[in-house]
Amino acid sequence: MKILGQTLQQQGLQYRRAIANLSSTALCANVNAIKDLATPAQVIAMVKANGYGHGIRSVAGRLADHVFALGVASVDEAIALRAHGIQSKIILMEGVLCRDDLPLVSSLALDLVVHDKAHLEWLAVHRDPIHDVWVKADIGMGRLGFFPEHIRGVFDQLRTFSHVRGTLRLLGHLSHADSPKHPINHTQISVFSNLVKHLQVPASLCNSAAIASFPQCHYDFIRPGISLYGASPIDEDHAVFSKLKPVMTVKSRLIAIKNYAKGQGIGYGHDFICPQPMRVGVISFGYGDGYPRSVRSGAPVLVNQHLCPLVGRISMDMMTVDLTACGSAAVGDEVVLWGDGLPITEVERFSGISRYELFTNVQNRVKFIWDDI
Repeated sequence: MKILGQTLQQQGLQYRRAIANLSSTALCANVNAIKDLATPAQVIAMVKANGYGHGIRSVAGRLADHVFALGVASVDEAIALRAHGIQSKIILMEGVLCRDDLPLVSSLALDLVVHDKAHLEWLAVHRDPIHDVWVKADIGMGRLGFFPEHIRGVFDQLRTFSHVRGTLRLLGHLSHADSPKHPINHTQISVFSNLVKHLQVPASLCNSAAIASFPQCHYDFIRPGISLYGASPIDEDHAVFSKLKPVMTVKSRLIAIKNYAKGQGIGYGHDFICPQPMRVGVISFGYGDGYPRSVRSGAPVLVNQHLCPLVGRISMDMMTVDLTACGSAAVGDEVVLWGDGLPITEVERFSGISRYELFTNVQNRVKFIWDDI
């Protein structure tokens, strides 16, 4: 083990086979760009799903002092953040799964989202203090939340609970925010606007896509998710999203280079047949690391800053690349799979897998290295 430790120390972390370089500078720049767009609305930073695959503790620790609150999906995520020393406001965006979770909400000083009548029943017999509560309205998303006609009654009931001691707020979610021209957006916005008008409570409607597309709907709080991590939530061009910087750059290295003749098949099933003599490199990264098996030949990677197309089928631990565009490539050279210089949307385009899923699929074989550590 000592020999292994010495070898890793001598080589340095940058020589690991699969690396995700993460940029605190980019993360902070993205937060500031979003703030500039939405001021005076305050930011609820979504760090659920392991910080969109970027590491929930690492991301939350860097964002906590720069945002109003952190958004998580489960009590377990909140427990992990409190254990890590995160003392800032944490919101349970999906509420609690059972009555037994409510004591944890109180002891960990979590904000609670209420979206089902069962939550009201559990709160009615709960006696420990609950701080801020957010009431979720289903304005057409067809997922969590009370229907609009029931919202006033929910607020009235919550106000009778003496142990709910903080502020009551309203949440909504647009079903088509990533398609800003869809007419249903305006219908749902109208429903939410009427609720805010009649309830006169602080409110939050906008996720990343809606922040840019519907600036009139920022209300008191915005809830950026994927935009924090440097990816646009919509396919249309927008000035604010052009300013975003990728936080994660996924890299590996060439571990072999071979010359193949015309007609030679590459990889499992010989899905790719060399149309002429070709120089082909093998990259030490595959679907076991989180790169989609569904990626088609032609997907770009960066080899020494040269765009080169992948060829053949993605394997569990390896993929193959046409090095025609990079004649200088050598074994050991760095390959960027997405991130700085190569938007994750390029992988999305060739795989049919959304950028959200790509981020969260990066596996634990990939070594995460933050630039400020």
